[in-house]
Amino acid sequence: MKYNHIKFFIFFFFITFFNLKILFSETTEDKIFEVKNISVEAESTSSTKAKEIALLQAQEKGFKNLMNKMLLKSEYEKIEDTSIDKILEFVDAIKIQNEKTPSTKYIGKLTIIFNEEKILSYLNSNNIKFTSLRSKPLLILPVYKFAGVTYLWEKKNIWRNIWVDDSSNEGLIPIKSSEGKFTDFILFNQDQAVKKNIKNLELLAESHNTTGVLIAILKKKFNRDKSRIFFNLNLSIYRFDGGETNTFQDTIEIYSNEYSDDVLKEAKLKVEQFVNQQWKTANVITSKKEFERITVSYKNLDDWINIKKIINNISIIDKYNVSKFSSDKAVILLSYSGNLNQLKVAFKQSDLDFDLNSKNLNLVK
Repeated sequence: MKYNHIKFFIFFFFITFFNLKILFSETTEDKIFEVKNISVEAESTSSTKAKEIALLQAQEKGFKNLMNKMLLKSEYEKIEDTSIDKILEFVDAIKIQNEKTPSTKYIGKLTIIFNEEKILSYLNSNNIKFTSLRSKPLLILPVYKFAGVTYLWEKKNIWRNIWVDDSSNEGLIPIKSSEGKFTDFILFNQDQAVKKNIKNLELLAESHNTTGVLIAILKKKFNRDKSRIFFNLNLSIYRFDGGETNTFQDTIEIYSNEYSDDVLKEAKLKVEQFVNQQWKTANVITSKKEFERITVSYKNLDDWINIKKIINNISIIDKYNVSKFSSDKAVILLSYSGNLNQLKVAFKQSDLDFDLNSKNLNLVK
């Protein structure tokens, strides 16, 4: 028996060390601090000087894009005047996606990779509230209403088509669309009442590996003389990870002769802004660190290694120490930002179940 335990611990330390190398490469997959698709264009006396100007522009735009992603509007105002010299301190790397260099111009699309530790330290030292917690995706059900007809899975649904063609993945809470599988139609269609089919919505979310469902109803109607078109937007988010249901309403008004796909893109942008704003509001954290002793339960060594890797990748967790360890349980002391409910939500996004009463953590079955 003692020999078996020795073998287990030797194997545990070997695997932990081996997986640490994998963890570094996996951590780079966390895209929160990697801002892509920054378009820049600059002109100077030469293409070299134009590129220097463009790179500075890209880093400034990238920083503002990142802050817009992480901060509420009231907090964003605090960083608007951050100097370019300060911003340059936060940059780890610049990737060129594509570029053109005419004689006196530089045109490019770039990716800016920011240093997570430096960014968070800057926000904390300036008492700026933020969130760096990335949610699992929401599944969007785009319902389009016009002339007494309601569309959801049909090809004629122009509102759904724009989401299928261009899903939203840039924010902290990606919005995922479905191409309309047969099982999707069975679980939910436009003629069903939402309140009576919450369980079906949950099954639909699970089938797409999402944390909830966003029902986005866009209703098109004319005024009496048909000179104007009104697009009424009605949103409802149903989360199945412990988060609250959120709703939103807005209207886009245009002249009839101004209609184009840009109206649908504007409505799509409003949806994205609402979804990200409510997520940031619910998960904003401060610089104050909290400590919690929790028990991690697992069935085997692979489970324990997976849980360790997940914990290392959760942005609101600063560090942890293992105080007790056995073949099926470990006791760890966590240092994290936020509160216990936010910690529970963070674990949930990574398929970990955290019981607030027992302080027990395990992989979702």
